[in-house]
Amino acid sequence: MSKKNRDEISAKWSPDLDSYVSGEMDASQIRCALCANAPCQCPEFGTPEYFALIERRHGK
Repeated sequence: MSKKNRDEISAKWSPDLDSYVSGEMDASQIRCALCANAPCQCPEFGTPEYFALIERRHGK
């Protein structure tokens, strides 16, 4: 993969991922990386509301 392509890839991770991986919290307690709620309260996948949330989360 070229540097240009690598720089275009972005991902958002839950702020709780490290705590989950280290065993400090249960999966049901992890805040969603997209809506930031635990449990996830994202709109249904594929809906206009879902894609609008993605755009907002990525600052577009």
